[in-house]
Amino acid sequence: MKKQAVIFDMDGVLIDSEPFYLKNIREFLERHGGHVDESLMKAIAGASRARTWRLVAQMWKEKAEAEEVERIFRSEYGPHHAPYREVIFPEVPELLKHLKEKGLTLAIASSSSDESIGNMMKETGISQYFSLTVSGQNFRESKPNPEVYLYTLSRLGLPAEACIVVEDSTYGIQAAKRAGLQVAARRDERFAFDQSEADYIIERTGDIEKLLDTIE
Repeated sequence: MKKQAVIFDMDGVLIDSEPFYLKNIREFLERHGGHVDESLMKAIAGASRARTWRLVAQMWKEKAEAEEVERIFRSEYGPHHAPYREVIFPEVPELLKHLKEKGLTLAIASSSSDESIGNMMKETGISQYFSLTVSGQNFRESKPNPEVYLYTLSRLGLPAEACIVVEDSTYGIQAAKRAGLQVAARRDERFAFDQSEADYIIERTGDIEKLLDTIE
């Protein structure tokens, strides 16, 4: 079936934000005498907010609740938004424009908060291309639970086979596949993501345009 909609993850797909977040978390842990575990740091990439702070708490200097560690971090770093204009993948604005001109419906389904998604779209000037944005933080469980994608499909009013998802992380790919969606994974070997469940691997987010031309 020819695709009618493209659903994008945000972090790692539209913007290259993970290095920014990981750098600040690493500095935070080191300043407070925490133990930086590289395997746990890689696991933070693509994780929900709740899972992120559970992982950070495991590296804290002493036994602590995830909520308390996050509270300390927020008191020092504030809202902790990435510099979106600096980290948007350069091909993304033109890609979105082209896809919209072709009549495709575009959506975002991200583990990030509604506030972060809104700020990103506003600061990068891409709000006008999206018909729908959905935050996984509005559900009891975020990715890899498929609920965020099932809800996105219901809001779009389209069957799974009419849509394709662009993801990067293990959790995101698993969530989309559990919702019955085809997935194009943006290759990223920095965080040890398992992208083996994806239907397609693309080198750049912009490659989704050519891929769509080949899918019947």
